[in-house]
Amino acid sequence: MAETGLVFLPQAVVGHLISTVELAKSLLEKQPCLSITVLLMHLHIPSNESATTPVTSYVQSIAASNPRIRFIDLPLVDFPFENNQNPSTFLSLFMEKHKSHVKEALKRILSSSSSPPKRISAFVIDFFATTMIDIGKELGIPTYAYCTSGAIFLALLLYLPTLHVKVPCEFKDLQGEVEVPGILPLPPLAMPDPMMNKKSDGYDWFVYQGGRLRETDGLIVNTFAELEPTTLKSIANGECLPDHHPTPPVYPVGPLLALDKKSQDPETSQLMEWLDQQPHSSVVFLCFGSMGFFSVPQLKEMALGLERSGHRFLWSLRCPSSTDTDIKEVLPDGFLDRTKGRGLVLQSWAPQVDILEHAAVGGFVSHCGWNSSLESIWFGVPMLAWPLYSEQKLNAFQLVRDYGLAVELSLDYEKDGWVSAEELEKGVRCLMGESEEGQKVRKRAEEMAEASKKAVAPGGSSFSTLELLAEKFML
Repeated sequence: MAETGLVFLPQAVVGHLISTVELAKSLLEKQPCLSITVLLMHLHIPSNESATTPVTSYVQSIAASNPRIRFIDLPLVDFPFENNQNPSTFLSLFMEKHKSHVKEALKRILSSSSSPPKRISAFVIDFFATTMIDIGKELGIPTYAYCTSGAIFLALLLYLPTLHVKVPCEFKDLQGEVEVPGILPLPPLAMPDPMMNKKSDGYDWFVYQGGRLRETDGLIVNTFAELEPTTLKSIANGECLPDHHPTPPVYPVGPLLALDKKSQDPETSQLMEWLDQQPHSSVVFLCFGSMGFFSVPQLKEMALGLERSGHRFLWSLRCPSSTDTDIKEVLPDGFLDRTKGRGLVLQSWAPQVDILEHAAVGGFVSHCGWNSSLESIWFGVPMLAWPLYSEQKLNAFQLVRDYGLAVELSLDYEKDGWVSAEELEKGVRCLMGESEEGQKVRKRAEEMAEASKKAVAPGGSSFSTLELLAEKFML
């Protein structure tokens, strides 16, 4: 009998890779007989020579602890990122450049002389790698798309080709709101950044990806039914493909999180000791992801807002040249002295999972990246939404208006998303329960934390979906 294998193709960034590997691990738990292969593309970005380091270290740790997961490095392609290039365009063309290498890798797996012989029951691609659907069709391999974002983003992507026709003007010029099935009416400014300029090739690529997702054999989403019931129902019912094209089956399997990735760094131990000394749910944690940089004037404004709020805080501070900058130079004079004891500023990477899990943390000022949002939901930590780029504005809108898991922060988009000290102070006070709105968000966060854990527990919605998917892959 042939050995059943799954092949995954994640996007070449560590966040997408981690989420993909967590999916693979979850499927292995349901069907230990599966064999997993992950094809790795490697970015080379001249402006950041360390960009591949997190991927390399992560792959090494997973390979050492999970022998059933095999990683194959695809040949490097000569396709450097240019500073003025649209990221969506770059990633799409980067995927295109890898098509021949991916095809050869799949053919080698199928023709290997291993005993028992291998069959590939599914080719699971990143939702931004839809060009690879052609290879799956050619080789006769069922192809599934994995959406590392939530169902809201998937619904918008599926519906975008229709929106492109329905809304001929730029979204920012639209009089009224953007209507997408399964999502609350969207203010135009809540649309993801790459969709805000229809004249850009980045926008064209999003339309392309959205149009091709319908060709897959299934759509796997890192969310759970209790969090996004309306959106998932609209996708499954075909409302996002109004031309009556059949929608592929939808599999909500989340939250898929790397919760076992605990930091062993000595600095983390010192940080945990500081948190141990703080009262329960008293600390506001500020962290904005690996690309969350701020200008010096904005950092000064943030510091003033935190100081005036009167609340304890833990701040992962990033500015474009943070490795070369003394934080005293970018913060207001005397800030560190005045907040000593109730505030801690980190200029290094922050172990986000360890921090959110700590009982002293009572609020999270977040960029609303999907992985970070799911982690915050899992640990029951309410959010103050400060979206920065990509689909984060869409996530923030839903977290605030629909899910009730975040407090809204007013950003001045005429000043590049500027947030005043007064606005941050008000937001932090609300987040920490000084208003009825904040108290409601905190209660909702506790409820959804319980729901997220039930979803992946035996008998839960996502657990059952993963069982169904794993069984399907074994047929």
